[in-house]
Amino acid sequence: MSSTVAPVWYKQFWPWFIISVPLSSVLVAVVQVYAALHSSSDLVKDDYYKEGLAINQVITQREAAKTMGIKAHLRMDDLTGELLLSTENATADELTALFAHAAVSAKDFSVTFQKIQNDEYRAQLEKPLSGIWNVYLESQNGWQLSGRINSNIHDHLNFNL
Repeated sequence: MSSTVAPVWYKQFWPWFIISVPLSSVLVAVVQVYAALHSSSDLVKDDYYKEGLAINQVITQREAAKTMGIKAHLRMDDLTGELLLSTENATADELTALFAHAAVSAKDFSVTFQKIQNDEYRAQLEKPLSGIWNVYLESQNGWQLSGRINSNIHDHLNFNL
């Protein structure tokens, strides 16, 4: 009569495998809760009521650009950081562009375009763009154009109305 002694449970593979599945999900949940509590969301506005009221001004500015027939095309030079803006029907001596990063508001910045000749403007970037940006082009005359660019893929942007 031969008897084999079964090894104790903690020396076998399957109990540890079965325990590891719920243990790993608990570990992932703890990491996610920590990340949620210790990071801020830039997508949520603190004062959403004022943001909602400001949308009327933006709509008015975009309608003004459409009424004036303003169009613009932006070209970027990645090596020099030069921005060249070609426009139609823009008469201002200066135009301002707000570059708003799609995910991180701390990266947002604005540049001022100076008129170099009829319907041509120039500005200089301090550092190269990387990622997806929402670009808002505005004038002192009360109009606004907007566009979105992935600077990793494209080096130009046609502003739409």
